[in-house]
Amino acid sequence: MSDFETLSSCLTADRIMVYGVLVADLHPADFYVPDGKEFPSLTDIAFQIVVRSGSMEIEIDNERYECSPRENNLVDVKPLNRVTGIILSPDFRGWMVALSRQFIDTVLKGRKPIRVSEIMSLRMYTAITLPAERIAVLDRYYSIVKESAGNPGDRLDATIFCYAVVFLHLNMLKTIRETMPRPAESHEFSRTALILEHFFSLIEENVHREHEVAFYADKLNITPHYLTMVTNRFTGRSASKVISEALMSRAYAMLRNPDYSIQEIADRLHFSDQSSFGKFFRKHSGTTPASYRRSTL
Repeated sequence: MSDFETLSSCLTADRIMVYGVLVADLHPADFYVPDGKEFPSLTDIAFQIVVRSGSMEIEIDNERYECSPRENNLVDVKPLNRVTGIILSPDFRGWMVALSRQFIDTVLKGRKPIRVSEIMSLRMYTAITLPAERIAVLDRYYSIVKESAGNPGDRLDATIFCYAVVFLHLNMLKTIRETMPRPAESHEFSRTALILEHFFSLIEENVHREHEVAFYADKLNITPHYLTMVTNRFTGRSASKVISEALMSRAYAMLRNPDYSIQEIADRLHFSDQSSFGKFFRKHSGTTPASYRRSTL
């Protein structure tokens, strides 16, 4: 069971789960963890919680946050974070939107890698205090997402819903960025941050033809082991995983373009043959290139 499915299993009512997105009004009676069991540790998942009344305690990356409508009223959890506890007060009211890895990979992929300073700041700022007028705007976007859930079997309804979710997600990121102070980059991690930023640039330029960690490490004049240490530190992923995700991003985008045959995509991404591309794609997505194409066109 994925962490996304684990999170959704904790909610017993007032939820919508379609297209790899979980939309839920949160009430303490509906947030269920079996008696005698610890809250499941969650990572590799993106979700936001808005606190409208009452209070919530949430533990993220071993730090506990007290959340209320006046302080820490928006909690933003990224795939880099680890959540190990959520406790709602009896009078808590709020809402949550969670994005599965599948949704992130298929809908939010294709963007250029974010800068290292942004990675660090996004990981640091998980509980944010927003003025009431900004929360009201997010409430309005959330209502649009709920209203647009529509018919899961209808292609147009699915497209409208996905756009509504992305619109809410991007507006949350914009609001967080405008609200939080700019973190000062310390000298302590400046060298490794520069290495990672250069690594991302090299991936952007070369990932369609260079798939091995050794190539990028050589360009950076460091060992593959050290490069993986750097990527693990800042992103929680190995260098090989970062490369694979970037390569999958290219593959997803090209498969959504009917002008390319699967053989052409394999050639353009420098796989030895279509079979090798298919094995790589299935390993990282759980489906075949042809099946993915049929589901998106």
